[in-house]
Amino acid sequence: MKVVLEKGLLKILHKFFSLTTIILAVFGFFNIENWFLRISMQGSLSLMMLFMGMHTISQEKEKYQLGYLHIGASAFIFLVMLFTIFVGFHTGAL
Repeated sequence: MKVVLEKGLLKILHKFFSLTTIILAVFGFFNIENWFLRISMQGSLSLMMLFMGMHTISQEKEKYQLGYLHIGASAFIFLVMLFTIFVGFHTGAL
């Protein structure tokens, strides 16, 4: 099964998650003890990097290594988010 995305869809999703990440980061900065904002920001950042990597690979063929770097960074940020959830539950903060 081949999934075909419109050319502008990945760019729109990337911009949406960029804006969401910035908003959650500002809220998280002023509300440091809120774990939900921290986890939401990390998830949004992970999705932003994923869509950025997918857009780079699909639109700019000569920069495919940069796209894979973005996808790898997205996977790392996702693991950090899972670790944050684990630590939050383990310490009783969530």
